[in-house]
Amino acid sequence: MRTERETRIAGSLSIVGNALLTAAKIGFGLATGAQVLVADGLHNFADLGASLAVAIGVRVAHVPADFEHPYGHQKAESVAQKIVGILLLLAGLEILWQSAHDIWHGNAAVPGIISAYVAAGSIVVKEVLYRYNRAVADRARSKALAASAVDNRLDAVTSVVALVGILLARIYSPIFDPVLAGVVSLFVIYSGWLLVNRAVADLMDRFDDRKLLDALRGVALAVRGVREVTGIRGRYMGAEVLIDLEIAVPGDYTVRDGHMVATSVKEAIMESRPEVVAVHVHVNPEEE
Repeated sequence: MRTERETRIAGSLSIVGNALLTAAKIGFGLATGAQVLVADGLHNFADLGASLAVAIGVRVAHVPADFEHPYGHQKAESVAQKIVGILLLLAGLEILWQSAHDIWHGNAAVPGIISAYVAAGSIVVKEVLYRYNRAVADRARSKALAASAVDNRLDAVTSVVALVGILLARIYSPIFDPVLAGVVSLFVIYSGWLLVNRAVADLMDRFDDRKLLDALRGVALAVRGVREVTGIRGRYMGAEVLIDLEIAVPGDYTVRDGHMVATSVKEAIMESRPEVVAVHVHVNPEEE
């Protein structure tokens, strides 16, 4: 219950922080002629939508299972991740196109000094949000919040790039402003692609944690009556894991004996790893 409350607070802080940064960057960027700051502000605008998606995803993920969703609603977090990634991809492509257009047509101006202060303040705010969201995501095992934390760290990096672009444009040449805005867009596009790829993998039930499966195989083999683990596979449901297992027991065991062994295997696995919330055990007779 505590972790659920923490994830909601973290999501709310991200929404407020991104809303303020979006308004500040786009507003001061337009007022001072800092295109790279406007680009960074558009990135934050995408983050604002992403933060809303994460907050909704986290809330839906904690809704109990029902008749139509017998496995729960945890995959809402993966859907939220996908929305985050798509928003970032669209924002990045828009920034890249605008930067190329301005470089080609020579639409570059010397940005005002206040834009540098806004970029510097953004670095601090985003780094604080990253550290807080990362800590809460680790405790709650929330993939959506972890994705939001990574995005906050990337925002801090892009704000550094924006600050460098503003300073170079003021000291050397205005062309550095749209050039560095284009660099920011590449960060945005890459982060969006990573998030979409990860979300699609989760929604298609990709499970590549071989260490976890090997560990659970060992737990099952340690249960009395289990002669062999003939198959094991897992899938994610948000931050939780579901396991399907096939075991072999002695051929002369009764149905009751096999059921008792299966129950013991299920209990042993769930006690060994807290992220495993459901185990389905299929019992086969041992081959002679």
